[in-house]
Amino acid sequence: MTYTQFVEKEAARIGLDSIAERIEKNKGRSALLYCHDDPDGIASGIILKRLLKKKKVGVILMIPTNMELPKKRLVDDLRKNPVDMVFVLDKATMGYYDDYADIHNGIIVIDHHPLLGEPLKRITVSNPVLDEYRRCSASFVLHILASKCGEAHEAEDIASLVGLMGDWAIEPATDDISDYVEPFYESVKGRYGWLLEKIKSRPTMFDVKQRKKTTLLSQMTEIIFALGGGGFQYFYNDRDETLREITDGSFALRNLEAYLEKPSKFESENDFLEHLPEKERAKKMFAYYKEDWECTASKMRDAKLVKTSDNTDIFVFAGENVKLMPMVGSVELYTLPAKSEDSLFIMISDKGTKGFHFSFRSKKGLIHCGNFAHNLAVSFQERYGLDNAAGGGHPCAAECRLIKNFPADEIMNEFEKKLAEI
Repeated sequence: MTYTQFVEKEAARIGLDSIAERIEKNKGRSALLYCHDDPDGIASGIILKRLLKKKKVGVILMIPTNMELPKKRLVDDLRKNPVDMVFVLDKATMGYYDDYADIHNGIIVIDHHPLLGEPLKRITVSNPVLDEYRRCSASFVLHILASKCGEAHEAEDIASLVGLMGDWAIEPATDDISDYVEPFYESVKGRYGWLLEKIKSRPTMFDVKQRKKTTLLSQMTEIIFALGGGGFQYFYNDRDETLREITDGSFALRNLEAYLEKPSKFESENDFLEHLPEKERAKKMFAYYKEDWECTASKMRDAKLVKTSDNTDIFVFAGENVKLMPMVGSVELYTLPAKSEDSLFIMISDKGTKGFHFSFRSKKGLIHCGNFAHNLAVSFQERYGLDNAAGGGHPCAAECRLIKNFPADEIMNEFEKKLAEI
């Protein structure tokens, strides 16, 4: 199947045809875009922003620091910015989003995460994994939409590759390409061979199964991850005065967006940094990122095997204010002394006044990380309130977060109860 054929078939299956029609009907009007602050969310925001502008739709783009979109945030933003459409990009598909239809009648969710909660019936959702799980990204869904609208060009191609790389749907260094995205990948790999070619260089956060080779796409995506806080708000504004106002993913978004306006080849991660308009601050942030990576990696080597269940060895690591925890853990997972068919690495960071963060990484997902994280989050929500905890994700990667400082012994007791149930 060619990618053009795939677009026609998939756009109809997941409702992108009707979304394209709604965009056409809203020329001259306005839209509010929310996107996640990881590479996929940032790439998604850029693709849709470019599409809407070409379709003469005004755009307000926001990058909330939390994964799910809270009701209060939506209400407050719409009060200040009345718009005709609201897009929620790469920010989970939550059953309670259906209630947001009472707030605005033009909400559109574009996502790739498994549904958590009841199916959505009152708002528009385009998500290719609602019927069965497929490795993909929200930016890839946006690329299908842009293609359907006749507006997928070089910038959209590269942005989608960044999103797919950032969410582990493609791994060119090992030729691991999701079946679902293969028609797209096959259609672009000839044009972007320079990005996808295997090279010997510093391994990135995406080179988890092997550390001997990487790609320029991996390096580019890791830089965007570092500049955007990685979806977990790892910023460096407390270390350098010139970075003081960088507190969300907008820095990464505007630098990637500027590069994509006229994308050109680069030859290394340092060369890519030179292509960014705010390169001096970007270089500082990436240097801090690499320092933090090495520090956390050394600490995680103290992870302990706590139990074996469902042919899975479960290891736990806990620390305070652990930097870059999920990403480092994705690599360290493959160094754990596991003897069973699968490994599950659970990482815990006590962030003090900023709450708690639980991260889950698995090789095969025999114990579903997303379900574990979601069930843990529900137990916290029941104790501390819906707005104070969130959790969920994919079979092999998930997060659970508390955003306030609750008693550590209570939090760990809840975690240990859920762990005992496995």
